Order: sequence, then structure tokens, then C-alpha cells
Amino acid sequence: AVENRGEGIFIQLRLDKVQQWEQQDSVQQRIARLQRDYLRAWRDRGRADDPPRQISARLLLVHSLAHALIRQLALTCGYSSASLRERLYVGSKDWEMAGLLIFTSSPDADGTLGGLSRQGDHKNIVAVFEDALTSMSWCSSDPLCIEGVHSLSAPANGAACHACLLASETSCEEFNSFLDRALLVGTPGIPELGFFQDYLTEKV
Repeated sequence: AVENRGEGIFIQLRLDKVQQWEQQDSVQQRIARLQRDYLRAWRDRGRADDPPRQISARLLLVHSLAHALIRQLALTCGYSSASLRERLYVGSKDWEMAGLLIFTSSPDADGTLGGLSRQGDHKNIVAVFEDALTSMSWCSSDPLCIEGVHSLSAPANGAACHACLLASETSCEEFNSFLDRALLVGTPGIPELGFFQDYLTEKV
């Protein structure tokens, strides 16, 4: 047996806001395009069955937020981004969930330093959240990245690249798939696509 010690931050989004945002035409159209590309790439690999994962706006929103927070927390908590991991809680219908856990664990004392849990304090988490979202507003690969120009190796991704949203494979439970920062902050042409666009506009 191995005893791990760790710490983490759990964040849950307001379900009523998420449900309202999911119903927007712009969000549904973008998800439909990603689902179509994902299914085409799956069939091109010679698979006749359905993909094991269905793309949803809620999944991409929560997953993209988790990666944005991992990148930001790595700058402030004392752990490297490769030491931080995610756990996604996404569900609908009988299991209404829209949350995420950013955590680290280790069999030695490194997992109990407290730097990550301190960032979850109410005096720190707001700044972490705002900085994470602000950093997602611009990528060095824009405008190609924000428009979702991607390779066929990652057909389930929208606006996501190594310069902005992709994380270490050890951190991501979905192997860097199902990511789209446009669902966080919107695009120049469709700002309402971003779940946090109103918040960012008010902050400015």
C-alpha cells in the first residue's frame, strides 16, 4: 500500500448560469462543429463504433477552466504545472455537475507544503481566477488559435494550443482533448460565446 498526501482546490460553477449559457445558439453551433470534426476523425481511423466520449459545451468549459487555472496556479503556489492534476466533475440530466478539482499528491511531504490550498483562500482565489481568465484572452498564436484552426491530431479541440491551454500529459485526465478557450472568453466576432465574457467586461 502507498499513502499519498496532498492538497487541492475545488471549484463549482453555478449550474443555473451554465445551463443558461449552454442554450445559446452560438455555443451550440460551435459544439456541433467540434462534434462533427471529432466524429469524422474517429471514422477516418477506421472505427465503426461511436466514440467513447461525447463532446458537450459543459465538458469543454470546465476542462478549459481547469487548464487555465493549472497554468496560473503554477506561477503562484510553488508547484510546477506538471505536479498539478485535474479531476473533472461534469454531468447533466440525472447528474447535474459542473465542477473541477485542482490537486497535487505525493507519498512524501512535498504534497503537504500548503501553497496550493493557500491559493484557494478567498483572499487569493479571486486574483488567481481573474489572472487566469485574462491570460486566456490572448495567445501568441492568435488569430489562428482563437478561430480554432487545429490539426487533425486534436479534432476535439477548438481554440487550444501549447502557447495557451495545453498542459502536461500527467496533469490532464483527457489527454489534452476537449479544450476550447473561446468558451471561456469568447472570440472577437462572437464575444457572447465566452461564459466569463460578462465578468471580464465588468472587470475592465
